[in-house]
Amino acid sequence: MQEVSLKRMEGFRVAYVEHRGPFNEIGLAFERLSQLLRDRRLRPSGPMIAIYHDDPTVPSAEPRSEAAVPVLGELRPDNELRSQDLPPGEVASTFFQGPPSRYPAAITALRTWIDVNGYATGGPLREIYSRDLSEMPPGIMYVEVQIPVRRKRRR
Repeated sequence: MQEVSLKRMEGFRVAYVEHRGPFNEIGLAFERLSQLLRDRRLRPSGPMIAIYHDDPTVPSAEPRSEAAVPVLGELRPDNELRSQDLPPGEVASTFFQGPPSRYPAAITALRTWIDVNGYATGGPLREIYSRDLSEMPPGIMYVEVQIPVRRKRRR
């Protein structure tokens, strides 16, 4: 059983690159993000974050996601490197470590916890990479998965 907790997150600004296409190819967007940051002499000030606007466990005709990272220094957004504020708030959170084939169960556990505990989804799913992706063995994911939540309104 996947352990889920409620966390309070501070808001922060991220630099990001849009990604359209299969979610398992978001690594290409992270490579591009890293290159753009180097070109602009910006340094990450936190972990890499994948932001999924569509459910990463469900096939989609044109899935939308973003490769993001908090940065130090002045960011001047353009057509390719953009910025956004991730607002403060509560998130349902779980840590997943294992093969991608077991990843959908972590998402299901999060969504079930949200529903059972009287919350509703309040924003796109996020994957927080606490380890450099190049350090992970092939076929293993190690991520914190977060879904922003808000209390359901009583009727």
